[in-house]
Amino acid sequence: MIDLRGNTVENLEKPIYLDYGATSPMWPEAVAAMLPYFTERFGNPSGVCKAAQDARKGVEEARRKVAQALGGVPAQTVYFTGGGTESDNLALTGFVNAMRAQAPDKPLHIVVGATEHPAVLETARYLERTGVAVSYARCDANGVITPEYLEQAMRPDTVLVSIMYANNEVGTVQPVSELAAVSHTYGAVFHTDAVQAFGHISIDPASEGVDMLSASGHKFGGPKGTGFLYVREGVKLTPILNGGGQERHLRSGTLNVPGIIGMGEAARISAAGMAETVARVAGLRDLLQQLILEKLPDITVRGAGTPRLPGHLSLTVPGVTGENLVLMLNLRGICISAGSACTSGETAPSHVLSAMGLTEKECYGTVRITLGPQTTREEIEETAVAVIEEVTRLRSMNLG
Repeated sequence: MIDLRGNTVENLEKPIYLDYGATSPMWPEAVAAMLPYFTERFGNPSGVCKAAQDARKGVEEARRKVAQALGGVPAQTVYFTGGGTESDNLALTGFVNAMRAQAPDKPLHIVVGATEHPAVLETARYLERTGVAVSYARCDANGVITPEYLEQAMRPDTVLVSIMYANNEVGTVQPVSELAAVSHTYGAVFHTDAVQAFGHISIDPASEGVDMLSASGHKFGGPKGTGFLYVREGVKLTPILNGGGQERHLRSGTLNVPGIIGMGEAARISAAGMAETVARVAGLRDLLQQLILEKLPDITVRGAGTPRLPGHLSLTVPGVTGENLVLMLNLRGICISAGSACTSGETAPSHVLSAMGLTEKECYGTVRITLGPQTTREEIEETAVAVIEEVTRLRSMNLG
């Protein structure tokens, strides 16, 4: 089987990784920045000795890097966590608990998007079991939650809205500024899960009206097990972890110093080269889409009618199940996914695609291809040939 350059696709010496939406390789500079904090600068930043001071200086420098990548927000509004899931939990549960502490008898209502990541959806369901009223804002066929749809879900007692910045499965970028404005009209705080977006597109929470924002280090070239929560000054949260009062008494636990250092450096690198990277990655994504559709015009590109993350390509392939296509491509050394990595083990159809109006069959026939800064044109050309050949093969064998 030959690619567009006349080379054999099968048995690739170097696998082609196109699942950046699941996780990303670390920037070498981020790895290098971390190494001293495992050895020479191993101190606990909560201490007072010189080793502790060295570690604390590194942590605070990383905090400044993240704050700068957020459009220059005050460094003290950035709180380090163990990942995106913890950041989402802290934002929602921490805010609700703070509201309850201020006014125990006040009825509380929150709104979350129907297409949210389970880190938000499951937290909302937990809060619902504790007596919080929850509404789910619907989306259109492209996965967009419009201001009108959010307005329909709002109530006079709404205190919090959580809508993800960009969808992890389809890549749809939400009209965050407009959604925040609707939330503020009702006096509600606006939180956004920006795990898929931060480090890939420009984000400025201060100018966009975002009150809280969650992100995860491993999605933009940092280490796994790291994340942060931006909290606008004036927004009150109650800690969800009890302990030593680290992170200005909001997130207890000894800080993961090497991880924080690596995440800070990854944030700096991602922000510094963002304009160029966005243009290049989006161009490669569009090339892959074009090459596939030229030979398989019955494939549907999800979210194509609205702004998407530059590296996301969601394809619904008639006559083929996403699982089989993923497996066949994996045998050829090409890594993509049938859905979000966090939920791909589920047997139920994607809740995101279902909310967009897809049938069960269409959900199971959809794959997600996500590119990153390291993706090359050669990889895209080889992948296009492989997708076309494997879809054709599966259809001929009636093995959708």
